[in-house]
Amino acid sequence: METIPTVPFLGLRLASFATSDFVGVLIRAASQRARPFRVAYLNAATVNLAFAQPEAARLLAAMDCLYADGQAVVWAARGRGQPIAERINAADFTRAMIRAATAAGLRVALIGGRPGPEGKGGEAERTALVFKRWSEGLRLVYTHHGYFKDEEAEAVRLALEQADPDLVLLGMGSPRQERWAMEWSAAGQPRAWWCVGALFEYYAGTRLRAPRWMRRLGLEWLVRLALEPGRLWRRYLLGNPCSSGGRCAAGRRAGLTGGRRFAYDSNRHSLDLRHASSGITR
Repeated sequence: METIPTVPFLGLRLASFATSDFVGVLIRAASQRARPFRVAYLNAATVNLAFAQPEAARLLAAMDCLYADGQAVVWAARGRGQPIAERINAADFTRAMIRAATAAGLRVALIGGRPGPEGKGGEAERTALVFKRWSEGLRLVYTHHGYFKDEEAEAVRLALEQADPDLVLLGMGSPRQERWAMEWSAAGQPRAWWCVGALFEYYAGTRLRAPRWMRRLGLEWLVRLALEPGRLWRRYLLGNPCSSGGRCAAGRRAGLTGGRRFAYDSNRHSLDLRHASSGITR
């Protein structure tokens, strides 16, 4: 497996490369299938979640590639004197990724999003149709919604193994998607696992994106806040400042996020991973 350039960030290893390099790394890992390759992202919400839930922090630390999806993380890394190459946001380059997967002959699976009404496809299925329009030769071998119960997970995993994809996109939000990436990759054949959050919602047409100029300026969160203020105000109005400043500067006191206090070690300047569960090994 090739070496990924990283910088230290709150006790994690944050990938530092251009989007085009990321696409190449993921396509090669999925093509070679030498071992499981698990990819996840870091933004203000997942940083706050990691401080609140040791298990979420441990899952992020166990990923083989962790990249900056949120602009607050890019700013924070720069403020800590460890700048990264750029923000990598999946929705900005999905079409290029799908075309690269098609060119490489990869078998692709989509698991996540909401289920559809009876007899109709859910967000994963609608996203699959968009991907096929982009690249008719894409080998989409399996889709399933992300709202299955824990007791149903083994059936989903077995169906996935039967389909035998090279690349699996998991769109369930954190830490659920990282949990299944770790558990399923430990139980099945080696393949690439890419945690993509709400990506299927964009292509299924159930969530709007910010204009390109706002995305380039790192202001996409303003659009999401305007669309879902009741659900996201804590994430962005409290979470962005905490993750970009309060948790990345020495001596800052613990703050509030999501209604819960987080623990911050001003000497280590990092997440405390010592008390996280060790039930799943990397």
